[in-house]
Amino acid sequence: MSTDHSRWRPDYSRTSWIREFRDVLDSADPGHTFTALIRVEWQRPEGTRGSTTAYGDAGRAVRRLAEDFASQHSVLRCEASEQDINHELRRLLPWHIDGIEILRAHVTLHVDEHTRISAERMAQLRREETLAELARHQTAARIRFVQDEILRTPATARLYLMLEHTAPHGALPPDLDADQLVRDVQQWNPQAQWVVVAQLLHTFLDKLTPKDAGDLLRTLHAVFLEYGEKELAEQLPADQHEPLREPQE
Repeated sequence: MSTDHSRWRPDYSRTSWIREFRDVLDSADPGHTFTALIRVEWQRPEGTRGSTTAYGDAGRAVRRLAEDFASQHSVLRCEASEQDINHELRRLLPWHIDGIEILRAHVTLHVDEHTRISAERMAQLRREETLAELARHQTAARIRFVQDEILRTPATARLYLMLEHTAPHGALPPDLDADQLVRDVQQWNPQAQWVVVAQLLHTFLDKLTPKDAGDLLRTLHAVFLEYGEKELAEQLPADQHEPLREPQE
């Protein structure tokens, strides 16, 4: 490992110790770990009394730092995690901690093939879930658009369906009767007289009691018959909550 020791001047008159051990470090992927080889060299500062725990303290300090960085990375980014750990160690050295001086430290990470394949499968599943969620949001937005805008009137629905199945840039089919389409759009305009009357009648029916609403519908039925509109009369619902009946072919 290439390490900048410009802040450290070795004192060869003092004894240093080296510890090397293996461990597993949790990654950012649940259930997936790195295998770590940790090597640490340390000494006691001059004049410091010896401690039987120094052997464990040196390894513990480096291991905890490695654990913190490894937990922020996927096992699919093994090299990046290793680079970040060793970059931080180089920044800290020589590292005075727990009454000892860590002179050198290096962490090597490894991910076995089984762990890598498992992590790739999980990443693929997360991508598929993200795409599925995005598709659900897009579908829901499209449904709202169709309900609120396209199905608002038969004219807009007809125009939308034609545009969906025609040439790019909204070009209308050559056999389209443009004048008839204009008449349809104007007929279903929210400000058209018959639309306003229908809305008022609907609002009025909702405010009536079931008995009064039934009386009004029967009166309208009689009016239709009086004007010779038997088919229209037959399409009237029996009460305000019953849908209009389809006209007979």
